[in-house]
Amino acid sequence: MDNIFEVEKLNSIRNEMTHLWGSVFVTAGGSIALFLNSSSLVNYVLGVAGIIISIIMANAYFIRRNEVVKILKSLEKMQ
Repeated sequence: MDNIFEVEKLNSIRNEMTHLWGSVFVTAGGSIALFLNSSSLVNYVLGVAGIIISIIMANAYFIRRNEVVKILKSLEKMQ
């Protein structure tokens, strides 16, 4: 029973990781485009905010990756 729960949790975390990784690229790309498009204070502020948000989402991605590694190690011990 615990094995099924761990596998479902693993699938859920991997799905979340995919969303986070895609969001990092979209947000960082948009921020870089704001920097390169035109030079105004609003674009710079939004660009910096986007880069900060991208870094936060990348951090969340790596936290989830560590969770996946822990779950995989626990599943390996069960077998």
